[in-house]
Amino acid sequence: MLVAIAEVGNGTVVVRRDLIQCLQAQGYRVCRIGQVTRSDEIHPDYERLQVEYVGVPLERTNVHPLRELKGIAEVRRVLKKNEVQGVIIYGVRMFPSMVTAAKLAGVKRVLCVVNGTGRLFRMRGLKGFFVRFVSFPMLWLAFLLSDHIFFQNEDDLKLVRSKGLLWKRKYTIVHGSGVNLEHFSLADLPDEPVFLMVSRLTASKGVNEYVRAALEVREKYPEARFYLVGPMDDDDRSLDQGMLQKAAREGTVILTGWVDDVRPFIEKARVFVLPSYHEGTPRTVLEAMAMGRPIITTDAPGCKETVEEGVNGFRVPVEDVDMLVDRMIWMIENHDAVQRMAVNSRILCERKYDVRKVNGAIIEELGI
Repeated sequence: MLVAIAEVGNGTVVVRRDLIQCLQAQGYRVCRIGQVTRSDEIHPDYERLQVEYVGVPLERTNVHPLRELKGIAEVRRVLKKNEVQGVIIYGVRMFPSMVTAAKLAGVKRVLCVVNGTGRLFRMRGLKGFFVRFVSFPMLWLAFLLSDHIFFQNEDDLKLVRSKGLLWKRKYTIVHGSGVNLEHFSLADLPDEPVFLMVSRLTASKGVNEYVRAALEVREKYPEARFYLVGPMDDDDRSLDQGMLQKAAREGTVILTGWVDDVRPFIEKARVFVLPSYHEGTPRTVLEAMAMGRPIITTDAPGCKETVEEGVNGFRVPVEDVDMLVDRMIWMIENHDAVQRMAVNSRILCERKYDVRKVNGAIIEELGI
């Protein structure tokens, strides 16, 4: 029986590896549906995992009804041709087209995972009004047609419900996507003041704040190092590229681009930072916690759940560079307390974010 995992993104990386293997252990065959990718760019691990990558014409952002209808028709054709029996869909952007196509193709079980509410709910002005005017009815229909919806935090559930998009009580809250506690095993905490941020390089992840804070902290502690790991987001024009590139040239921030394995960077870091504006539950934070790293993140939905204030790290207000600087300096100056926070991060991860529990809940609901 074939199950599809659908998520915006291309085939150059393998996503949901643990879920894939968990599904396969239950006897399912798995394919991944994402954006169209050249065959020579598809990650070789898809073949090693015996997972077919299927590219469909879906865009990260689109409010053009005709293009959306064309995409739905193509996805329906792909699902029917491959005799897909279950679909697990990640991301609000994917829900309308994927759910509609799946139902038209006769897919038995359709599950939606809300891993953040994204730009749709936060866009301002006339453009935001227009996009929601077009998108909300489609999203309402997708939620209505889906068989179950998973939310990764309480705030997103409340937001979606407040917009009148949930008419049936067929939803569950899970603790993010979870983390593999064996793959991301506990690592010794280095003494050097090394900070790490892992994310797409986009303003909404807090990259601007991270770079500004690094510039200020280095004035007091020039030995501090700041790593920034992740791919550039070409769709985001709000990132301060001039400041970022200048900080990189001067060595204040060390840019690595995309990496297949973040564990070596987490190992060399003393503190993990993610000043994001909004998340479902940030996977990169969970990976750092699993490896025993104290966390500085924001009090934004999805982020705040990962930190018990003063226990395994700190929460700072969104876009508050001064507070971010203050907490970074505190991490440098309080050696023993940081050591205790590191241990607590791992304990919290074991208690709440074991990937086996999250995947177990999804597969139980799949039920085919």
